Amino acid sequence: MILFRSRRLTGALALAVLLLAATARARAADVLLTMPFENVSGRAEFNWIGESFSVMFSFLVDTPGLAAISPDERNLAYETVGLRATDLLTRAAVIRVAESAQANLALVGTYDIGGEPKKESIAITARLIETREGRLVGNKVFNFSGPLRDLQKMQGELAWNVLHERDPALPFTQDQLVRNARGVPPRAYESFVKGIQTQDLKLRENFLRRAIHEYNNEGAAGHYAQAIYALGMHAYRQRDFTESTKLLKVLDKDDPHYLEGLFYLGLAAYSTGNLNEAAGAFAKLAETLPLTEVLNNAGALLAAKGDAARALPVLQRALAASANDPALRFNYGYALWRNQNFAEAAQQFQTVVAANPRDGEAQYLLAKSLAASGQRAEAERADQEAKRYLGNYAKWEVDPTKIPLLIRLRLEFNRASFYRLERQQQGAPNLPSAQAISRQQSLDRARQLTEGGNDAEALNELQRVLSADPTLAEAHLLRGRVLQRRGDGEGATSAFAAAVYWNPRLVAAHVALGQLYLARGDRARALAHSRQAIEIDPQDREAVALQRQIEVGR
Repeated sequence: MILFRSRRLTGALALAVLLLAATARARAADVLLTMPFENVSGRAEFNWIGESFSVMFSFLVDTPGLAAISPDERNLAYETVGLRATDLLTRAAVIRVAESAQANLALVGTYDIGGEPKKESIAITARLIETREGRLVGNKVFNFSGPLRDLQKMQGELAWNVLHERDPALPFTQDQLVRNARGVPPRAYESFVKGIQTQDLKLRENFLRRAIHEYNNEGAAGHYAQAIYALGMHAYRQRDFTESTKLLKVLDKDDPHYLEGLFYLGLAAYSTGNLNEAAGAFAKLAETLPLTEVLNNAGALLAAKGDAARALPVLQRALAASANDPALRFNYGYALWRNQNFAEAAQQFQTVVAANPRDGEAQYLLAKSLAASGQRAEAERADQEAKRYLGNYAKWEVDPTKIPLLIRLRLEFNRASFYRLERQQQGAPNLPSAQAISRQQSLDRARQLTEGGNDAEALNELQRVLSADPTLAEAHLLRGRVLQRRGDGEGATSAFAAAVYWNPRLVAAHVALGQLYLARGDRARALAHSRQAIEIDPQDREAVALQRQIEVGR
């Protein structure tokens, strides 16, 4: 429940809830979403403070009976409901975001900055909303004011008031919570919050390095895990994989972001050629969070190391949940091929090339597998396809030792499933359950089926998803695409319209509706959806192409 590493934090994503042991009165856990507070002072140099409330509360209220949504998960919820993190939201919009994040409480507020430079004061006003009923909890408004240098102290006091409002029998005192809030030196805290907000990449690096330096210089306990993770991810995105590996290795299982850090540590280590470290990172992660993309990477890296005995069960486990994933199917075939199970490998590669005949690597390995299992005619056909689509064919044939590792890693994870499964593993009551995870997995399967052209199964899967939650705009969008491909224009139009209804900022649905209306000669409706799409994302290629098509037809 502190902002630095000094004791065990349950859940490296700072989303888990401690269960209050040996107390008969423990009630179901609440889930709190803290929105960025609004700066009403007009002094833009203090805008960074708004996000600091989300940062502080995501770690500080990791207490019995209350789980906190992290800023990353909050931003994912924004995307899900089609809003931007910079939008000023009404109470109704806040409730939509909270519901998307599976939170039953939302903390909103404002702050005003007064005083002369270096002598500023801050006045904070906060409200706690019960999202299911849309009302203020206890009909209370929380007010704090004082010197700006006491920001963290006031945030700790606010956190205490919020927690005490929900459970007067807290197992710690207000002073303890305030001490935790002040655990990071103020300058390091300010540098970190500024660093994670700025879009200037050089400034971000400077702020985060400064935060770590200031933290260490003040002799604070442990290490500044949040800043180290953020800097490690910054290095990863800049493709400085050596630096990213160095930083992410610092994190341990007691740190916030440890599990996310393992995912990207594995990718960064692989990019530097360190197979052992990469495989080790994903093996640890697979034990705790067996998402398909995690299992895919764990199994693929074990296969790359030549450890097929361990790789095959991991990949089989992943295939049981996502049988139509071509990358996963390729990796399974590759592990079989390296283990000299050529007949079984050929079956896997046949499935891969059936979905994408231009996959030169799969065609090449299919040819070798077929030849090794005695199917010469089929091997020759696959070999001819490999010659067509594999640029390195001649080089590999001349010197097979030049064949590189051919594993296919997932470079991102499904964040919604990641957060929800992490919570489930912690056993938190009244948090997103297996049902919610299953719904997301069904949507993922429907997407894969759609991309693979398996329309009938995709529609069945989407029907199950929408029966459970008819508000999922993405499911309506996928259904529209399948129906459009099957020639059902009316059904597709209805599906795309439903997608726009539930998410008015879903560009792809606006573009799809515009294309359908234009094909019918209804230029007015086509133009309306084209304009909405361009307004939401002026850089979207399909939206721009639709607009040009409409203009050319004038």
